[in-house]
Amino acid sequence: MEANDPFLQFLNNGYDSIEGWPGQKNSVYFMHVFKELFDNFPNMGGVCEIGVHHGKYLIALHNIFGVGKSSLGIDLFDQQYKNVDASGRGAFEICKENIEKFAVNPHLIELMSQDSITMKQNQIDELCSRYTPFSIVSVDGGHTSLHLVRDFMFASQCVSEHGIIAVDDIFHPDWPGVTEGVYNIISQRQSPFVPLFITRKKLFFCSASVHRIYKDFIDKKWTSFKREVEFCGWKIWSLNFGGEYDSN
Repeated sequence: MEANDPFLQFLNNGYDSIEGWPGQKNSVYFMHVFKELFDNFPNMGGVCEIGVHHGKYLIALHNIFGVGKSSLGIDLFDQQYKNVDASGRGAFEICKENIEKFAVNPHLIELMSQDSITMKQNQIDELCSRYTPFSIVSVDGGHTSLHLVRDFMFASQCVSEHGIIAVDDIFHPDWPGVTEGVYNIISQRQSPFVPLFITRKKLFFCSASVHRIYKDFIDKKWTSFKREVEFCGWKIWSLNFGGEYDSN
């Protein structure tokens, strides 16, 4: 990437100043390789994150995939009394200030103060029609099993068929509901998205239709600290970026 790339500029000059827990910085840096892959598929939109906190991961993803495209952040923000598991405390004004300061085309990022678990199907349909199918949807909202299942199904509807869904805090001992929810999603087989690769912090999904292509792509792009593992019947890559639970 060129030095004036908005993603690289943010990673070098703004990322560390924002509170948040996306994992090791090099694991976030790795996400830029998917732009090369996504460029093969037209009509992919910006990004979406459920559980934005102060915008750290949302800005990073938007600066990769959302240049000139619309992105969306959904968070409880000031409705913290609904934060039943105390998984983060998003602040609308802080998040907005960070977006204005560090995001490319900040006017293309909409922040929605919404309890995602209460969204009705007509609201989801309206969002899906308003936005071009997202390149990536990050699921990092409520960490109960119920929240995870609801948010994942929303992500499945609004992400591109060639896009990726990222689930945060998989296997984290403080948030067992995330792992329980993932197993429920996969066992119910109601989503076409299946496990693709895992880090020490997140589990990433893609459509079953492109799983082989995407898995081969990752194999070529990441040549170190990689291991093939089986997860719920799918061969996926485990990529080791270090102790990500201990890092911002």
